[in-house]
Amino acid sequence: MSSYPVHPSASSRPATPTRGNTRFAALLILLLTAAIALVWSHVKLLSQDEIFVLQTDSVSSIRELIHIQRSYPISLDPLLYHLLAHACTKILGPTALALRLPSLFGFLLMQLCIFFATRRIAGPRAALIATGFPALTATLFYAPEARPYGLLLGLYALTFLCWQTATRRVASPESSRTGPLLLLAISIALTINSHYFGILLLIPLCLAEFARTIQRRRLDFPLLLAILIGIAGVLATLPFQHAAAEFRKHYYNAGAITLHAISQAYRSLFVNYSTQPLSIQRLADIVLILLAIALVVLCAMHLHRKTADLPTPELVFLLALAALPLFGVLLAVFVTHSIEVRYVLSALIAVAIFVAIAVAPWLGNRTVWATFFMLLVVGIVFSGILRIRDQQRQTANQLASLILTPDLKAQLLALPDSRLYIQDMGHFEFTSYYEPDPNVRSRMTLLYSRDEELRYDRHDTASLTAEHMSHFTGFTITPYAQLRNQPGEHMLVLYHSGWDWTDQALTTDAQITPLGPTLGGNAVLVRFRH
Repeated sequence: MSSYPVHPSASSRPATPTRGNTRFAALLILLLTAAIALVWSHVKLLSQDEIFVLQTDSVSSIRELIHIQRSYPISLDPLLYHLLAHACTKILGPTALALRLPSLFGFLLMQLCIFFATRRIAGPRAALIATGFPALTATLFYAPEARPYGLLLGLYALTFLCWQTATRRVASPESSRTGPLLLLAISIALTINSHYFGILLLIPLCLAEFARTIQRRRLDFPLLLAILIGIAGVLATLPFQHAAAEFRKHYYNAGAITLHAISQAYRSLFVNYSTQPLSIQRLADIVLILLAIALVVLCAMHLHRKTADLPTPELVFLLALAALPLFGVLLAVFVTHSIEVRYVLSALIAVAIFVAIAVAPWLGNRTVWATFFMLLVVGIVFSGILRIRDQQRQTANQLASLILTPDLKAQLLALPDSRLYIQDMGHFEFTSYYEPDPNVRSRMTLLYSRDEELRYDRHDTASLTAEHMSHFTGFTITPYAQLRNQPGEHMLVLYHSGWDWTDQALTTDAQITPLGPTLGGNAVLVRFRH
């Protein structure tokens, strides 16, 4: 029984599908999403950050995993995702699928929670629209991605559903709220321990509970206790925060945070803006602004007419959740001094529910409903096929770039040290994992220098990572200063990127002989001046 008054028009919606049919349709959407994500994962190579996760989570024991994250982390997240990925690697082996399963389940959990939460607000047909909507967006990328963002989406949605359930059962006997309150506390704690920006969950949650307290004119002590217990989960992150804090002083994206990060975050929900020309990005901004205005107008109109059962506190929760990019930027400005748009993807949950509210009044017509649902399913399938095909092309190009020509291989083996030096961390991780020739792979050496990185790139993220990797990865890792003092010629691969300072350093330190393109970069022979 809801503690909020339901307007008659909200309880007299047009006839809807049976609960069994609705659940079957929701299951279909989840299965489609899972199938697309699994195929996508199959054709998608591990990224640099995912390889960091692989190196961290495929260790022999949980004790060793905790020691790495507390002492010399290379994947700068709290422990939860690493524990889940570690468990999956124990069952399935250290594979890409095993590492990505927690993210996939998190994304599916988000869709499932959105379905049940939206069904209470706008009915089962609207709930199906909200459930399928995330699979159409760019955030689906994080389902087959061995990083905590898919899991974070699921835990945000679970928290909202648990809080909604607990608040709507307030008039029932206390025992009927035990399950939702217990799960609420757990979901808050897990969210905070999934990612350091997971702490942002407390803003919509606390604002909504504050609005609810004002509306009821009394405190809900059991619910507040559940929230406090969940917040106490932050204590589990402290040891890992201390270890990760070493990177904060000169982190790669630290610096001035602008309001542009807010628009980037909203844009990244729907398109991969970083790969698009500036003109396309501007057009996307205009289209998204127009769609946002239309969404706000439609939702405001329908809520004013009471065609949705959305109590004020729940509206406050969703509005604050939709504003998560703004809160993320404020956290970055005053605390972390760095932010990535993927940290605030959970705004998608509120957007999906608002989309459902906007279209709900039209779904009573069977023809309109059938059209909406068919377009939704076709859109999920078609966009999924396009993403998989694009990933296949990208993967083929990446693998093709790893072929070392026979001439270059012969030159490498003829060198006194027979080492192939790479300074760019991302390319080193990728090539050392996917290079098909084991003889070449065994000769790859990671080059690092904190002084040179700070001098030319103004950060030390790569050098700190290299130092931490030397403790447990088994790679050959060499300081640049040590290589510079060695006589003879050495083979390096230069990538001319913002992560590769060797171009500048070698200009003053060595004689360079170009050898040609290889491994996605340019091979050179280097003889240092002594």
